[in-house]
Amino acid sequence: MNTKIRALPTLATLAVATLLLPAALSAQSSLSGEVIGEDGKPLEGAVITLDRIKVEKNYQVKTGKDGRYFVGGLRPAFYKVVLAIDGQPVAHYQEFQIKLGNENTLDFDLAEIRKQALAQLSDEEREAREQERKRREAAEKKFTSMKSAFDEGRKLFMAKNYEAASVAFKRASEIDPKQHVVHGNLAISYQRLRKYDQALEAYKNALAALADRPDPLAESEYYFNMGLVHGTKGESELAVEAMEKAAELDPGRAGQAFYNLGVVLSNSGKNPEALEAFKKAVEADPKHANAHYQIGMGLVATATFTADGKTIPAPGTVEAFENYLLYEPEGRFAAQAKAMIQTLSASVQTEFSEE
Repeated sequence: MNTKIRALPTLATLAVATLLLPAALSAQSSLSGEVIGEDGKPLEGAVITLDRIKVEKNYQVKTGKDGRYFVGGLRPAFYKVVLAIDGQPVAHYQEFQIKLGNENTLDFDLAEIRKQALAQLSDEEREAREQERKRREAAEKKFTSMKSAFDEGRKLFMAKNYEAASVAFKRASEIDPKQHVVHGNLAISYQRLRKYDQALEAYKNALAALADRPDPLAESEYYFNMGLVHGTKGESELAVEAMEKAAELDPGRAGQAFYNLGVVLSNSGKNPEALEAFKKAVEADPKHANAHYQIGMGLVATATFTADGKTIPAPGTVEAFENYLLYEPEGRFAAQAKAMIQTLSASVQTEFSEE
């Protein structure tokens, strides 16, 4: 019986087999290229997406500052390649072949892409597309101009140059009247300059700019400031109306809104109106200690006197000071509140004892 003995591979044969393995495993490719914007400059941040056809495998990469991109680890195959700018697809290849190796390149020239796209449109579509492009460019130019004036205004405002700031904000508001923030900053500048009528007009313009896109917190802020301006002018009814609107839009700040109004009215000599504002403050926020204190002080001013000169405090006076101490026992007005309670209680006691 003849038995054939199978020869073992030589060292050289093994070496060749070993060398072949990495080559088989590294059957991968890459894709690189650059994206040029319509202005002819490299475009940073453009997104290139590759989807391998018939296989659920995709890749995504962004261009760098030089407008270039690189995608490695690709299998040789056909891919759908999409270029997107600001989330909007602007160019695509349904079947782009990636061949073995690193010599695969794909560049994008947005000016050329737009030119080719326009060439495929009808005259009407081309005109509509062109008009839309011009509209976007005009809007971008307008926004840039407005923002430049607004930023200048903010810088001047922070430097407390309110007059110059108001000029810059006014310019920004004329460039784009629909920016409520611009009108709001203009109003505050006028308010600091004590140009109250102009401030109110600017606040109204800010509210009008919010008509199509309501923002309750921003609207509340504008009504709040309008209330302070009306209060400073001594227009108590308009001030209360504005503060009530502010409180309606932002109930959480109602107590502080009416308290601030009370302070403004008090400083303007409108003491009865101020007292009513402080009462509204504690209605909205029963724990507003300072409002309780101011109510007490307001009621002290309404005290009456007996024929022999003794003080008869208005109902609720002592209670107002006691409420202040309840919520702020160590507050800034604590000593005064305690003194008032002691004085008023002694007066009441003396009156009762004489009866």
